[in-house]
Amino acid sequence: MGRGALRIVAVVAAVLAASPLLSPAHAGDIRVRADYVEAAPLKDRLFFFAGANVARDSYFGWAGVVGAPQGLLDQDGPRIRISGGGGRYRYDTSATAGGTNSGQIVSGEILLGFRRSIGSASVTAYLGAHAEDQRLDAPDPGNPTAGTEFGVKAALEFFVRPAPTWTWSASAVASTVHRSYHAHASLAREFMPGVAFGIEGAVHGDARYVEPRAGILAHMTFGRSVVTLSGGVLSNSDDGSGAYATLSLYAPY
Repeated sequence: MGRGALRIVAVVAAVLAASPLLSPAHAGDIRVRADYVEAAPLKDRLFFFAGANVARDSYFGWAGVVGAPQGLLDQDGPRIRISGGGGRYRYDTSATAGGTNSGQIVSGEILLGFRRSIGSASVTAYLGAHAEDQRLDAPDPGNPTAGTEFGVKAALEFFVRPAPTWTWSASAVASTVHRSYHAHASLAREFMPGVAFGIEGAVHGDARYVEPRAGILAHMTFGRSVVTLSGGVLSNSDDGSGAYATLSLYAPY
């Protein structure tokens, strides 16, 4: 190789050495050290949840996130829950010519809570602000839930695994907004890895109606996420008996 070629090679090498693409500050973008991986700051400290419920005369969807400001999700400590949802419903009333009316509902909440372990069980309690807006298609002075209202909401969640293949969970929620409430309990058994079947019961309502439910459910695990599909029968104080189906998702970050 002649002197001219050597000079060209030297110049190219000097330019590449000075290039920001290969400078030490960007070395981590090109090659990750095998002995060091930076941990995600929110890893195992957040979980997302979402779902949808369909019944004969109503449908509703919701989504939210729960965070652990201190520690991890499987450790005791404070919690923050933010969620919202919306849907539509229809009910019987003598206030309209057709004997039925429909409404649209939008709801949101910000709750502060604390998780505590008791043996193999865990209990999480929440308290915070709740807002809800219900808009009716036709005026109905007899509907006590029409309009926008702000209030206080409390929630209690319980989970225990009494045996390696059995899980039992329960929850209860009450709000001063439209005097709404919800309670749910389920028992499930894992028949194969990642697949569990069980039964559930629930009751929910507000100042306008009450609705007990009973059904069956299936939990399916995909990686660290859990999808739950449930369905059964209900009895609504406004609309009579019918069926329901619910699909929900739990996904930790």
